[in-house]
Amino acid sequence: MSLLFVSFLAGILTILAPCVLPLLPIILGGTAEKNKSYPYIVIGSLGVSIFLFTLLLKATSLLINIPPQTWTSISGLILIFFGLISVFPTIWDNINKKLRLSSSSDKLMDQADKKQGILQPIILGAALGPVFSSCSFTYALLLATVLPANFLFGIANMIAYILGLTLVMLLVTVLGSKLVKRLRFASDPKGIFKRVLGVIFLIVGLLIITGNDKVFQAYVAEKFNYSITDVEKNVLETNNITSKSQNFDLTSKGKPATELTGLTNWINSDPKTLASLKGKVVLIDFWTYSCINCIRTQPYLNSWYDKYQDKNFVILGIHTPEFSFEKKGENVEKAVKDAKIKYPVALDNDYSTWNAFGNQFWPAKYLIDKEGNIRYTHFGEGNYDETESAIQQLIGETGLKVDTTKTTIDTTTSSFNALTPETYLGWARGSSFVDKDKIEYNKPADYTLKTDLKTDQFSLGGNWQIDNEKITSKKEGNKLRLQYKAKNVYLVMGSQNKLNVKITADDKSKLGSDVKNGEIEVQDYRLYKLVENTDYNSNGYIELEIPEGVDVNVFTFG
Repeated sequence: MSLLFVSFLAGILTILAPCVLPLLPIILGGTAEKNKSYPYIVIGSLGVSIFLFTLLLKATSLLINIPPQTWTSISGLILIFFGLISVFPTIWDNINKKLRLSSSSDKLMDQADKKQGILQPIILGAALGPVFSSCSFTYALLLATVLPANFLFGIANMIAYILGLTLVMLLVTVLGSKLVKRLRFASDPKGIFKRVLGVIFLIVGLLIITGNDKVFQAYVAEKFNYSITDVEKNVLETNNITSKSQNFDLTSKGKPATELTGLTNWINSDPKTLASLKGKVVLIDFWTYSCINCIRTQPYLNSWYDKYQDKNFVILGIHTPEFSFEKKGENVEKAVKDAKIKYPVALDNDYSTWNAFGNQFWPAKYLIDKEGNIRYTHFGEGNYDETESAIQQLIGETGLKVDTTKTTIDTTTSSFNALTPETYLGWARGSSFVDKDKIEYNKPADYTLKTDLKTDQFSLGGNWQIDNEKITSKKEGNKLRLQYKAKNVYLVMGSQNKLNVKITADDKSKLGSDVKNGEIEVQDYRLYKLVENTDYNSNGYIELEIPEGVDVNVFTFG
């Protein structure tokens, strides 16, 4: 199942989301208008609005950092305005008289009324775009990961999502219009139906502005015991977009590798090109230094480089960041030094080479032969013997003989028991926060710590700011508690100054190598080892006391 289809399906499922249900009367109410095309204009405008809002959201997040809540608040104000007009049909006339608007404005309004108000459904659909955009887990995933990695592919998936949403909205509108047409009182533009619809506008607008729409969503989800987010996650896991392996037939010629592009800050060597490395076997490794999966593959890469570097073999580490702090050259240099990486590493902060290879995964390995053709790929961890066999075969094709014994790394293997999934703490991909319905987006807010958590949930206590890709402690003594099932627990975090994070855990949790006397010294933005158990813990917890100024990104598990 392709991600495009998953995006399309997510658009269809969005109509069942708790955040959309209260908005349906607003759209369906338009079927009572004299203008038969009214609801279709609203839906079309809604689709365009979601698309433009997506691009705007990326621009504001990266450039001027306007919180997404700003746009939904504007949406709420527009809904309130339309609600007032619907409840009090003469309100515009009164505003016009009091503000003494020009006669030309009156004339334009009269013309708009004669055209059955095409501007109103356009504005209404545009206002609903930011609200609908926050209703889908798949949408958030596309915005956070696919768009920055591959803009065109992200846009294609966004269009698929919008098509699914608008098509199902059209279906509901057609069915709803048949019902409304049977209600004669609904056709009176100043009747009770129009006024009730206006009240709905007012209520929904106020809920959105105050943030209580999320409280309503949580109530609906809990009352009826369903979650569209869970459905979407299951579809995404079935589609397996986070783990993929593809191996070319080593007996074939493969396909030509695209040239490296957009790389900066080369470490351990001068800049390289694939053209200059023809005649050698090249292993391209896409990685990022805080990715636990990448970290676990590092001993094998180091060993292969030491073993085969004098046999026409080169490894190029292409560091493509997942988080903004991973774009800093000094952070990557320190990570390379700490991991004892000797082969060339370059920064791919703009995803140029990532996109050129059509890559989607961390870690990802592309093995290129002496002719410059990709002959083997592997995404994710594992298959180390198979990958090394491919390296040996391609080295043999250069005319050199190699020892065919395989590298053995003394590492502790991960448990095959179910693990708590990677837990992002920012709002863009975070779904495990126990109080997610109370999030104040991109601004400091107080949260109450909960200790009765379900497995895979986390809770916050104190004053925190929740941004799209991280949370930041805004006061001394803030708490973060996590309930997990795993053997090892890691946390990506950092701060501008050297600060100490206190940690406590259950009796079965053995604190990790980054913990000294119950504290973690935090400064560098990297992955910290919090728990390193000898056995799998199916019901563990940790609680962190985090001082002001520490940024926290994601928990990972092994």
